[in-house]
Amino acid sequence: MARDVKSPGRTRRRYDSSGRRRQAEQRRARVIEAARACFLADGYVATTVPQIAETAGVSVEFVYKAFDSKAGVAAAAWQQALLGQGSRPAEERSDEVSSTASDPREILRNWAILSAEVSELGAPLTALIRAAAQVDEGAQRLFDRFEQARRERMAHNAAYLVDGGHVRPGLTAAQVRDILLVAAGELYESLVLGRGWARDTYIDVTYRFLEAALLPGGEVSARTSR
Repeated sequence: MARDVKSPGRTRRRYDSSGRRRQAEQRRARVIEAARACFLADGYVATTVPQIAETAGVSVEFVYKAFDSKAGVAAAAWQQALLGQGSRPAEERSDEVSSTASDPREILRNWAILSAEVSELGAPLTALIRAAAQVDEGAQRLFDRFEQARRERMAHNAAYLVDGGHVRPGLTAAQVRDILLVAAGELYESLVLGRGWARDTYIDVTYRFLEAALLPGGEVSARTSR
């Protein structure tokens, strides 16, 4: 009987705990969304933690507890962008295709699509942090973290092509990584954010750029197309 009496209490405590976790996760998501909006509207340097908290409808204390600092909020917003907009993280979907596809062109096409998906949220944030890094040491450290993570991810992606024997002769793994870095960020910023290109056009051009730069015969097809 004693167990029967205590059981509902334990159930309620578990329920209350899970409810608090959900509420905290929802507040955390609001902070990330608010921070992104504030950063893009006012810039990284001008944005303050109290401003983010007010926009998100949470306390300043919650922001510091959940993210430690303004840089922590920006890093969380960037990490969220890397997840993409699908039901599974973009990196997971990328690795699945890269590890199973027999045609390297399928891998490159998938990368171009995922690059557009991730860059839609990530590229504007990266661009403003890069600009802020010119005048703010904290932003510089944050941007360095972004770039290191990007280099590591593109080295990971490059290994699929190099280890699979898909790249044209003479290309090193480091060169493949660097080419992917250009396609994964700089092209989107320049063509979509800077020039107003449509997403589908960016995907097609990025795919053809990667094919010409990385795959055997790419140099020939690139010359022929001019």
